Amino acid sequence: MLSLSTVFCKAERAHFFNSSNRIAEYFTEGRPLLVRWKMEILIGLLISSLSLYCDFTDAECPVISPARLVVKYGDPASSNCSSDTPVEMGWESTQGGVGLTDKEVKILNWRVDSLTDWKIKPSCFTEGGQCQKQLDITVYKLPDSVSISYRKYPDPMVEGHQYLLQCLVQNIAPIGRLRVTFYKVSATGEQTELDTRQKAKDNIKTPENGTYILHFTPGRDDDGAQLLCSAMLDLGPEGPQPPAVVESNRLNTNVHYKPQITMSPGCFSMTITEGNTLSLNCSANGNPAPSYNWLLPQATMEERSVVTITNIAKSHSGDYTCIAINPLGNSTCTVNVEVTDAECLVVSPARLVVKHGDPASSNCSSDIPVEMGWEAFQGGVGLTDKEVKILNWRVDSLTDWKIKPSCFTDGGQCEKQLDITVYKLPDSVSISYRKYPDPMVEGHQYLLQCLVQNIAPIGRLRVTFYKVSATGEQTELDTRQKAKDNIKTPENGTYTLDFTPGRDDAGAQLLCSAMLDLGPEGPQPPPVMESNRLNINVHYKPQITRSPGCFSMRITEGDTLSLACSANVDYLPIIAGLASVVILLVISCFIYSSYYKHTRMSH
Repeated sequence: MLSLSTVFCKAERAHFFNSSNRIAEYFTEGRPLLVRWKMEILIGLLISSLSLYCDFTDAECPVISPARLVVKYGDPASSNCSSDTPVEMGWESTQGGVGLTDKEVKILNWRVDSLTDWKIKPSCFTEGGQCQKQLDITVYKLPDSVSISYRKYPDPMVEGHQYLLQCLVQNIAPIGRLRVTFYKVSATGEQTELDTRQKAKDNIKTPENGTYILHFTPGRDDDGAQLLCSAMLDLGPEGPQPPAVVESNRLNTNVHYKPQITMSPGCFSMTITEGNTLSLNCSANGNPAPSYNWLLPQATMEERSVVTITNIAKSHSGDYTCIAINPLGNSTCTVNVEVTDAECLVVSPARLVVKHGDPASSNCSSDIPVEMGWEAFQGGVGLTDKEVKILNWRVDSLTDWKIKPSCFTDGGQCEKQLDITVYKLPDSVSISYRKYPDPMVEGHQYLLQCLVQNIAPIGRLRVTFYKVSATGEQTELDTRQKAKDNIKTPENGTYTLDFTPGRDDAGAQLLCSAMLDLGPEGPQPPPVMESNRLNINVHYKPQITRSPGCFSMRITEGDTLSLACSANVDYLPIIAGLASVVILLVISCFIYSSYYKHTRMSH
């Protein structure tokens, strides 16, 4: 059958069917009509199948390798045409063509040293043109130049307006494979892709010029940036990798925009003491650079960026409006200024936190010289004989719990009080039970009390209860704090907590701590004193821990039964109560053993 198929496939189509008729006659000659009819049908089907085999396998048609070439204009190019069986073949081409070979060959090379035909279509063919294969070839050329420009040059470029950019790519092929991308490069060097353009992939093979456009709307942040475009020739996997890219020149952008005031802290309201100096500085971003005007409360205009008023008076109160102007527009910012009466006295520091018995000091000052003094139970200073700008109050050992030093001027026209807190750490901190539990039992509630003795001011005291496990892990239970009343002298404080122990608390400890939080002017971190520690002995009912637990078992009569029972329990006398449980287990095992023996004997 293989030899027949070879004969069929090599014959011409008309000759093939003539042969099939002769084969049918040979096999059916001299046979009965019915047999001849059946054999003709069978042979016809067989011959049709072989015909299809010839059509689909097409064993004589050549194969081109590589089947696709991407070649730079002027570079060499080469491809092979091959066949499974020796045939006469040739290459038809405008460059590098090869005539039909004189003898049958399996492979024939096509080669060009310098490819210059843009539309070349090399084809490999066999004798009589029965088979023909075309080489897919792309001839490319990188652009002579890539340039970017404005369609109409903007003079100047203005924020928010739209401009037409154009990218010109000259003398490139094939233009259908060209991708043009527009970029913006900021003043800091950050590159941003704006958009990509690509023409339809038409069949233009020869070099062309391409113009690609982009609508660009600049903002003020684009001032000083650069614009460019790049041309990338993407020729697929057979082309150069990565694809060749040619960048254009760069366009510098000069964006004009109206002013935007950048005053710090911006448009605001402020107060200033009478007699001081007011200085307001107005600044703005704008291109071209803006000019400045200040509109003052007295409806006067000053053409400058900084307004300064020395020895300011209450009549200068009002709105101060800065106006920044350039040809594109203006921006305004208003500062409301309130001029207040001069403060007669200033106490510094205005608040003191002093440990009982420690020294304390503060200054009283005035903008202008006045007669002043300090009124206090400790460290008081009488009215000065002459006018001064500053007067110190000082105590070497502060012992007055309720002291309120006040600085005053002649005639009492002005008076300022020093805010002072005198504190004392506790003599002791202790923890105990309100009623001693004997014993402490799991699940019952007990009242803990923390006693803090002789502390001031007690309103600043925070008491925290803690539990420390047998492994040393400390857990906060709760925090207590009394109302911040006005008690200045030392006091005792008792703080309570309801505590319900569990079996896991056995062996733990309880304590409390006293922290005196006196604010940012006080000691940092706030001082803390801990109490003694209470050892916890928790009683709880047994919980059997025998492994594998309560179970059933079989034992042979005459053997020894041994059962051990263990349990978690805090005190041993309870174990005695388990003796009855053990006895019951022994009796149960004896009864079960007798039953088991009786059952076996009956069988």
